[in-house]
Amino acid sequence: MDVEFVGKIRRWLKKSKSTVNVLYGGAGSGKSYTMAQFLIFYKLAEGNKRILITRKTNPALKISAYQLIISLLREYNIPFALNKADQTVKVGSSEILFKSMDDPEKIKSAEFNYIWMEEATEFTLDDYRQLRLRLRRQTDKKNQIFLTFNPISKNNWVYKEFFETKHKDVAILKTTYKDNGFLDKEYVQTLENLINEDEAYYRVYALGEFVSLKGMIYSNYEIISEIPDHFDEVIYGLDFGYNNPTALIKIGILDERLYILDEMYERGLTNADLIDQLRRIVESTNSSIYADSAEPNRIEEIRRAGFNIYPANKSVKDGIDFVKRKKLFINQNCVNTIKEIESYKWKQDKNGNVLEEPVKFNDHAMDAIRYAIYTHFTQIRTIETANIDIF
Repeated sequence: MDVEFVGKIRRWLKKSKSTVNVLYGGAGSGKSYTMAQFLIFYKLAEGNKRILITRKTNPALKISAYQLIISLLREYNIPFALNKADQTVKVGSSEILFKSMDDPEKIKSAEFNYIWMEEATEFTLDDYRQLRLRLRRQTDKKNQIFLTFNPISKNNWVYKEFFETKHKDVAILKTTYKDNGFLDKEYVQTLENLINEDEAYYRVYALGEFVSLKGMIYSNYEIISEIPDHFDEVIYGLDFGYNNPTALIKIGILDERLYILDEMYERGLTNADLIDQLRRIVESTNSSIYADSAEPNRIEEIRRAGFNIYPANKSVKDGIDFVKRKKLFINQNCVNTIKEIESYKWKQDKNGNVLEEPVKFNDHAMDAIRYAIYTHFTQIRTIETANIDIF
């Protein structure tokens, strides 16, 4: 079978005898894809192995590693049995379990031979330690845990645990887009153009480096684990995408406090796909959805499907200033929103001067939140009062 691996990553994974394996680097370097291939062709093939693949939340897991593994098994015509309810895959005498860490009870008392923590920066240090304790199933091979991620702030636990502190039995590999010969030219150009957007972002996403980010936009947020059981109103922000993720953010309003309750963050959605998702996610068709006004045809189609959708006011600076005056409480399960807000920053020129313009990269949830909050609390109320038909 002719399988195209990212060679540098495959060679490192095959060679490593370490218990802990940290695979990090820039966007587009092929970390997740090659990790999935490695587990299928090398670890499942050993026989009698139990593998855990995990992300912080189950929705994120299902649209990433879960889909990737299943699609690769089908592409390579490898027979497997899928239990969708339990999210398990059996291949011969081996088994893969897909479980998230938003509820650690899901893996309590379980034992594994191999664990893959995809997007490891989403987890906490305690999550990692709990997973290490599950790495104890006895077979003929050494048990291993693999962490894959793009580097973010040096304040993240991953940096403190593996780069500030030296541990025995830990192997580390950094990769960049230059290691992946399968990337399309357009994406390569996007990454390389980051040098003209912001040096720090270029270092993170193109060069795969940890940096101390300066000029952060939002500090007015708190990550929470408990959510109120009722709200005065629920609204949604929608940023359209296809190659980039479509971001739908659910926001609860309670006594002027704003709660980021849930997120949908998914690539490759047509408008028909999106409408199906909206029917599943949006609790009431009376709830207001504020969407990117640059897509009037998509907005009109969604409105005709029965949703209360408005074109958002896209004023970036005014919108950011307005959101900064509010306190945001973010559900810990909104991992993509958290990842974006922790790295959302103002551009800096080559002399280090902060500009009043955000870096335009990995900002889909940030745009959706701004659309909803700024438009709902300002423009849309004026429109409704004036009874103007905005369509």
